[in-house]
Amino acid sequence: MQRLYKALLLSGFLGLASSPTLAQTAFGIQTEFDITYGSGTIAPEGVPLERDLLMDVYTPSPENVDYTRTTSAEPGPFPAVIYVHGGAHHRGGRRQEPFRLEAAVHSRPEDYARLLTPMGYVVFVIEYRLATENPEPAVKPGEAGLLPDVDAYITPEVFEATKRARGAMGLLQLEDTPEDRLFLWKAGMAGAEDARKALDFVIANADRFNIDPERIAMGGHSAGGGITLNVGVGMQAPLAAIFPLSGPDILYDHAPLIASGDFPPTLLMYSQFDEHTQLGDLPDIISLLRAGRADYTLAWVPGFAHFYPHQAVSLGDDGTRAAVGDRIIRFLEQNLRN
Repeated sequence: MQRLYKALLLSGFLGLASSPTLAQTAFGIQTEFDITYGSGTIAPEGVPLERDLLMDVYTPSPENVDYTRTTSAEPGPFPAVIYVHGGAHHRGGRRQEPFRLEAAVHSRPEDYARLLTPMGYVVFVIEYRLATENPEPAVKPGEAGLLPDVDAYITPEVFEATKRARGAMGLLQLEDTPEDRLFLWKAGMAGAEDARKALDFVIANADRFNIDPERIAMGGHSAGGGITLNVGVGMQAPLAAIFPLSGPDILYDHAPLIASGDFPPTLLMYSQFDEHTQLGDLPDIISLLRAGRADYTLAWVPGFAHFYPHQAVSLGDDGTRAAVGDRIIRFLEQNLRN
């Protein structure tokens, strides 16, 4: 694993110190890239250090009202969406090439941002610390309501799925040891901590971004879906809605969460041939939401494996048929609009 950290120093930190960049306004969207929303501890070579955490912001533009739902010369405050990328906690980012697998082209984080922003949402696409950086979360297993046993989260199925992802990336394989299972647990926890930092930053800077801090949703795919569940349900963060797509179960003990019952409206989505880990975790997620009296909806994407584009057709538990992106838009309209 030490060789992995050395490779990281050469490839993973380039550009982290870049300053915010304001891109051109077009098609109802104004973009601002590389905004620092916080920092997190990583330990390449076993030596702890802090690195900046960055986000891109997509804002509806009043200069291009023909392309947006916005008609006012001075719009806002807008509802907001924080989008969290996937990648098995090992890869992915704010801007990336389309990922192709099993004849499917997976929608990128910026695709979701460009879908939602013209509809009148400020979208924050965030990065977070990855396993390849050897992150050090602020908490340990069993603290702050977390499951005390690492193996309760890093199950054999999760471990094998991660090994497949690492193999596809050409990374050194892990061994089924307590040390390597803790390594994976730390990556999951660090991602959740970082997404919560992003939410806190957005709320604290609501005026700067012209958003309503009481109308913020979070969503993401795969690892991003798990992070969304950890923040919205596990941490009970102040989110108006969440839409985890193909996400695994949370790092938190279910029982105290059920007792509180303070869950945001939730749109769950999985594909017909999704990862065994995700489909295996789904009954426990449903049980948690039901026991906590959550307002939730479940939708399926037929014919796809774990990766699917936002244009793919989804089937809702209410009998509706809609594209993944359209279903998300409808869900946000129901929960973020006054």
